Amino acid sequence: MRWKQHGWRLLVGTVTAALMAVGLLPVTASAAIPGPDLAFGKHATASGSNAAYPASNITDGSQQTYWEGPDGAFPQWVQIDLGNRFDVDQVVLRLPSTWEARTQTLGITGSTDGDSFSALSAPAAHEFTPSATNTVTIGFTAKQARYIRVRVTANTGWNAAQLSEVAVHGPD
Repeated sequence: MRWKQHGWRLLVGTVTAALMAVGLLPVTASAAIPGPDLAFGKHATASGSNAAYPASNITDGSQQTYWEGPDGAFPQWVQIDLGNRFDVDQVVLRLPSTWEARTQTLGITGSTDGDSFSALSAPAAHEFTPSATNTVTIGFTAKQARYIRVRVTANTGWNAAQLSEVAVHGPD
């Protein structure tokens, strides 16, 4: 009797796996869904800001508000204090969704103490486009950090750094 139950379970499992493999059974890809935004509502600071566009805008949850650094003064950075140390492996950057396409050259660093920063993602040009809702996702090897800093060295759309949201995610 016991063998029949195990045999039945094996048969059902095999059929289910086969249906999922050929796409006849819906499956959600949980690995593609990031965890919660560790930066939401957290304290943000910057190397400088245009008075009307403070650093606090990058953690307010609105893609339409933004931080803007001082005009013509590169490099510029914005930093988030996550409040505690977390393993982080992804940063999602956004600009207002209605803006025209632009490329910003930026790198991401992390720190556990706010003094010593190490590279999480090397500086590179990242294209923000309306077709991608002006969103750029940067993944990297997970590291522990309390402070996340985005350092911008160029912007083809304006003569200052600009970001509306910096979302920080860690592995589940």
